[in-house]
Amino acid sequence: MTRPSPSPRTSERSPSKIIFLLSGESTTIPAAEASALVRMQDPYAEIASPEERILIASTDSDADTIASRVAFSKRVGSVVPDGRFDRDHLRSLRAGTYRVSVFELGEKRSDSDGMVSDLAEEIGGKVALDDPDVEVALVRGARDYLALCRPSLMSQDWVLRRPRARPFFHPAAIFPKLSRALVNFSRVGPGEVFLDPFCGTGSLLLEAHELGATALGADRDLRMVKGSVRNMANFRQDWLGVVRADVRKTPFTGVDGIATDIPYGRASSTAGSSAGEILERLRETARGLLEEGRRLVVMHPDTVVVKSRDDFEVEEEHHLYIHRKLTRTISVLRRV
Repeated sequence: MTRPSPSPRTSERSPSKIIFLLSGESTTIPAAEASALVRMQDPYAEIASPEERILIASTDSDADTIASRVAFSKRVGSVVPDGRFDRDHLRSLRAGTYRVSVFELGEKRSDSDGMVSDLAEEIGGKVALDDPDVEVALVRGARDYLALCRPSLMSQDWVLRRPRARPFFHPAAIFPKLSRALVNFSRVGPGEVFLDPFCGTGSLLLEAHELGATALGADRDLRMVKGSVRNMANFRQDWLGVVRADVRKTPFTGVDGIATDIPYGRASSTAGSSAGEILERLRETARGLLEEGRRLVVMHPDTVVVKSRDDFEVEEEHHLYIHRKLTRTISVLRRV
């Protein structure tokens, strides 16, 4: 399960550029998720944010693969250099169907409709507004960005997997979009083993499976174990299983990534332990399950402070305001 150590680029070929039009949430999650997905494929990618809601990666990563995983971006695509189509671009666009879409980061500009017409005239070919093979995305911020996207890859069916749509519901269940981001922060790839040791209704397991990972869950509450099994069966998912287990007495020997929302508050069963105590037990268990370089992703109340130690370093933290008395923190820890 160990990934080969990445090597610095030695090729003289310049990497291509991928643009992310980030979603509008006022958190650091969108940019961090985009960066994590890029660096899953290319640890040496150069990533910049030239303006709000725009992230551009100079990378060898595949834009389509990232687009099929991402949760907190409206569009992901390959940047058209200098905003001008070359012969290969035009040949590819004319071979299938396309549409031109404009994304304004501020007020709509008077010349946007004219730019769409000019682009369509230059391309020619067959337009399909509803389900094109390719979308020509014109993103207008402090400057204009032109990119080629495949929006069909980003249809993630969040509504179908929302907590109320599942056979087993619990008020503590988190929504698919956030669940997907937590799995992405763990950087678990297709075919690798993902673990949620406090799986609850299976929210993260469902998303891990959608990404091609082998999902493994545990929970000390038998009702949750049975409920998550029902939910996964409802979506006809293949998985290693969900077991009843306490985080201190895990039956597992090794996994490729861990992400979880630790139990806290009235809606969750904490067995009398504080969130801080639960997190410490999780950290101790994860130390024996993850190899060096792998990640433990924990969502917890911001009142719990997570620090780097000789087992895990805290790579990043992101805060999510819920209400006046609760802000959640997502801590991404890297095994050292």
